[in-house]
Amino acid sequence: MKLSKKIGLILVSGIILVNSLQASNLKCLSQNNTTMVPFRVIGEDLGAKVSFEQGNQTITLSYRDTNIELKVGSKKATVNGEEKKLQVAPQVVDGVTYVPIRFVAEALGAEVNYKNSILAINLEGNEKEWKLETIATGINTSSVTNGSGFINTSKTLLGKNVTMLTINMNDPKVKVKIATAGNKVTRAAAIKDMANGAKASINGTYFAAYNGDVPLPDGTLVSNGRVLHITDIGATIGFTSDNKVLIDFVTTRVQGYINGEEAWTSYRVNRHTADSSATVIYTPEYEGNITLPSGWAAVVCVDGKVAKMVTQTRTVPNNGFILTMTEKRSQKFNVGDSVEYKVNYLPKNTSSKDWNNVIYALSAGPSLMIDGKITGNPSNENFTEAKILTQVARRSFIGTTKDNQLVIGTVSASVSELKNIVKEMGLVSAMCLDGGASSGLYYNGSYLSSPGRNVNNCINFYYN
Repeated sequence: MKLSKKIGLILVSGIILVNSLQASNLKCLSQNNTTMVPFRVIGEDLGAKVSFEQGNQTITLSYRDTNIELKVGSKKATVNGEEKKLQVAPQVVDGVTYVPIRFVAEALGAEVNYKNSILAINLEGNEKEWKLETIATGINTSSVTNGSGFINTSKTLLGKNVTMLTINMNDPKVKVKIATAGNKVTRAAAIKDMANGAKASINGTYFAAYNGDVPLPDGTLVSNGRVLHITDIGATIGFTSDNKVLIDFVTTRVQGYINGEEAWTSYRVNRHTADSSATVIYTPEYEGNITLPSGWAAVVCVDGKVAKMVTQTRTVPNNGFILTMTEKRSQKFNVGDSVEYKVNYLPKNTSSKDWNNVIYALSAGPSLMIDGKITGNPSNENFTEAKILTQVARRSFIGTTKDNQLVIGTVSASVSELKNIVKEMGLVSAMCLDGGASSGLYYNGSYLSSPGRNVNNCINFYYN
């Protein structure tokens, strides 16, 4: 029976499907004379069974006795186990996986025709038409890098040029580390030097960058489970050991123990405070002498035990840490006591249980979106400078989609403008990192956005 031009009928597993053949719009990529469309179109509109394995980035399409396997970033495909070569590899752009439609459709036994930007596919009488919309507008498709868990794109969003990388955090080969210059909190270095073999790197939190100050970080830093600095300003991004990404307003505190019992707390790490009620933790990442004010004492801990109590200048032992506090408060410690501490996260919107699994964390800000909602005024997050509150400036940002695709990038914009930009990207949670001359994005051995100075810390992304 010849099918109508307007209505197509197909019997699949005893069910009659009725498909209108009026062409609908379909976003596509066009590269090397190859049209790429979202792979799920094959299943949703043509009746093929499709699946996507996040771990190994493998796409599987099946129809009747035909099985096709493709892999993001690879020009090799298989049809019923027989290897085939593609002109263009499948790729992910903005969280959508695109495949070469002619190859897939014809491998499934369909007829493919193009006319006046209309794509028509007929699979055993099930005919479908789409009006193709190439997404080259705003996207430099020549800059898209296939596979390896990373996609490099440049976009124009809301009138702003955005340089960005999308990183598939569902890929187990992707690893995250927060790095500091020379593995210390007291130094600054070029992002490319701190990258240390990373595939991508972006500057991290704020730090003391002016007036010859020691370049200590201003934001919370947690590296490999070790807290290196604490602050309550802005928002915090955390990464778990299984690559779950969390962004929230987080209060970070340390619970300390003496001989296994809760005995002290801290909100200061590697930075002195004049607060006489505070206990300050200094770790081996703090370089140089710790000068004790009059009336203060240092509890020197080595291999988890109190080694000595002093009131003189000290450096941190490589296999220990130092606690500083008033001499009166130090009297609860005795030489030989076992001493340890644990980081506690108190998030506002997300799960404390998830944050307990965080091994790398960094706070900066202001926040841009939290849990799908554009957030409030930066002044509510304790920011006071006009260059953050209202001015247009070079900014670095980091955010995540609902399916755990991480986006890092740079743009010249105000915080208010950037909030709308990340919403336009489809991010559900996002925050600013340090900006201005510190803003830099490094990828595949070169800068996509060059910083204007050395920085104290950065976030590295590896693929291995």
